Amino acid sequence: MKALLTLLLFLLTVVGSFAQQRFTVSGRLVDAQRQPVAFAAVALLAADSSMVASTQSSATGVYQLTGVPAGTYRVQAAALGFGKSRSAWITVGQNLTVPDLTLTTTTHALAEVQVVGRKPLLEMQAGKMIVNVAGSLTAGATALEALQKVPGLVVMNDRLSLAGREGLIIMIDGRTTQYTDVVSVLRDFPSSNIERIEVSTQPDASKDAAGSAGIINIILKKNTSVGTNGTLTLGAGYGRFGKGNAGLDLTHQNTKLSLYGNYSYARRKTYEQLNTERQAPEAEARYEQQSYQPRLANVHTFRTGADYSLSKRQTLGVLLNGYTNRTTVNAESGTVAGSGAQVVSMNDTRRQTDSYAANLNYRLQVDTLGRELTADANYSRYRNDLGSDIANSIRDERGNQARQQLRNDQNTAIELQNVRLDYVWPLLRGTKLGLGVKTSRADIESDLQLTAGQQSSLGRADSFRYSEQIHAGYGQLDGSGKSWSWQAGLRAEQTRTSATSLADNHTVARNYTQLFPSLSVDRSLTKAVALNAAYSRRIDRPSYQDLNPSIVYLDPYTSQRGNSFLKPQFTNSYKLGLLYNKQPFLLVGYSRTHDAISLVTATEDSAIYSTTANLDRLDRYSATLNLPLNLGKLLTGYAGVNVFYNQYLSQYLGSTYRTGRTAATFYGQANVKLPAHLSFEASGYFQTSGLNGLIRFRSFGALNLGVQKTLLQERATLRLAMNDVLFTAKQRGTIRYQALDVDFLSYGESRQVRLSFSYKLGNQQLKALRKRTTGLEEEKGRVKSEKE
Repeated sequence: MKALLTLLLFLLTVVGSFAQQRFTVSGRLVDAQRQPVAFAAVALLAADSSMVASTQSSATGVYQLTGVPAGTYRVQAAALGFGKSRSAWITVGQNLTVPDLTLTTTTHALAEVQVVGRKPLLEMQAGKMIVNVAGSLTAGATALEALQKVPGLVVMNDRLSLAGREGLIIMIDGRTTQYTDVVSVLRDFPSSNIERIEVSTQPDASKDAAGSAGIINIILKKNTSVGTNGTLTLGAGYGRFGKGNAGLDLTHQNTKLSLYGNYSYARRKTYEQLNTERQAPEAEARYEQQSYQPRLANVHTFRTGADYSLSKRQTLGVLLNGYTNRTTVNAESGTVAGSGAQVVSMNDTRRQTDSYAANLNYRLQVDTLGRELTADANYSRYRNDLGSDIANSIRDERGNQARQQLRNDQNTAIELQNVRLDYVWPLLRGTKLGLGVKTSRADIESDLQLTAGQQSSLGRADSFRYSEQIHAGYGQLDGSGKSWSWQAGLRAEQTRTSATSLADNHTVARNYTQLFPSLSVDRSLTKAVALNAAYSRRIDRPSYQDLNPSIVYLDPYTSQRGNSFLKPQFTNSYKLGLLYNKQPFLLVGYSRTHDAISLVTATEDSAIYSTTANLDRLDRYSATLNLPLNLGKLLTGYAGVNVFYNQYLSQYLGSTYRTGRTAATFYGQANVKLPAHLSFEASGYFQTSGLNGLIRFRSFGALNLGVQKTLLQERATLRLAMNDVLFTAKQRGTIRYQALDVDFLSYGESRQVRLSFSYKLGNQQLKALRKRTTGLEEEKGRVKSEKE
């Protein structure tokens, strides 16, 4: 920590010397009716037409260009729906406010300001990697499949990891999934609603400290057209089973009011297959099990909201969203013991999930220099009711037969509340101060009832109660010099938690306060090449599901349970990156995690169960290389590789667990523009064998192909895609530790063919709306709703 503070003081001194001759140029953009022009592109041009600085106007049309050296310039602004406009020449020798710049509406504006070509799939913006999945033909049918477009992201055993690291926080349009079963939500959320995915592996101090591997924000599509507009989407797919989806997106905007909403429905039937073989030394037996789980999901999602301009500097917004999911699973599993005993289990499960959230947001532009105050209040409810009827047919080694009838019910209710306040204050000489506070509360109730009929010894009941309060405050300073930019922040969080199991008659309470510093420095080496160095300390709190000690019965030989004594894990991360044309080229990193929360497996009375445990230490080394693939306008794309080494050191099950292994993820995508409004895309990834906790997994990957044609003057789009063409996304692994000797094979309906059609409705002359996120950004992904 002393070394970090010394580095920070040195950096502030150096940057201050660079920033002494830097100034701020600010102003406002208006249309012919003197109404503000929001989210326009603003650039400061030198006499030779080179761009010195750029930014985007705010919701009230205000812009601010910082870090401007003394000289003579002119301001240029452009927005879709307006013509390009330039100011008179200005001389900068101090902070300067430019007179209002008027943009004129023109029918030719689209031709003047349109972006030539397709957005690149990968971009770097403000320290975040942007994955533009809306333009990808092979993004998959669900949000979980679309996440495969994020370089280095892998889904294994229903847990997400990025470049070999777990501890991701997943948000959907700024709304966190932290207290829901995030994988179940993503598995059923339609990818047709997604515009882009933002990946921040080194979040700043304004974000919650949770998420040692980073924060992934899934940004939904939002029509930003003037007047009344919309998009209709239809889709169908087939793998082993058929599936379909439909969606409608509508917006209406005038100078004061913006209304928007969308609705989508998806009916998806899929399956999962899990085969395991294990040795049980205590029973001197070997067990082979095959489990087949077909599932049918009917998912409705909606989102509606409004933004109203109270004045030129004040905006008030409200946002409502939610989803409902009705899922049935008809699982069948068979277990054969080496002694000849056999068990056949039928597990019919019905799950009802309902989630609703409300957000109220206020923004005040204090002045034309960029001072801004935002207030955000949120409330969310999530409920999941799960019921399972389990029938076991048992035959022992002597041929005696028996039957078991069990009923498993689990009801979970989650209530979330938070309020946050943020203030941004631009200072002199290209620096900006950010301050904020946030308080949040989560209350979770889960009741489990296993009814065993005549087999009373198997029956059990439990009620689990969990509450969490987090109070946080942060300060952050941003600055820039001639070829430097930097960001330093400090966040403090006080956490109070209480986890109570009525069946075990115990409560685990924790109360702790932690500081989370962050630091990021950028250095421009040339116009195209830049260097970035970053450090952060972060936390991952145990999920509700991982804390709940209730035993979830799957079959006579398999169960799941939580661990009430789990502790939070803390991670210190260091990163050095080389950027080329603002895109990630080479990144190297190191992190050390204490009390790493890991998925583990154990045995009890010849049965196997999965749970979570704290492993003492995890050291991780990584290197990522990204290469653009561009051949004029004909071919665009990228290719890359992420190499990482995970090393675990811990005392577990009475012995020392010390192991490490190197793994790599190769990924790439190529888009080819063809005649007749056709385009073709090929994408894929390959994950080499590696280590995840106690699991040593084998290599797997996927190849995806897609073709697209635009119709009806580009108002309609028709896409045909096939994912996992070679059916190679199957996951195999082993566990060899102490008495654990397990081999497994897991796969699902990853190979699918999909056909989709979308049509744009209304006026397509574009003008940007205010983009809304909510303050529940980090509250809903840690706690999963049920064990699956």
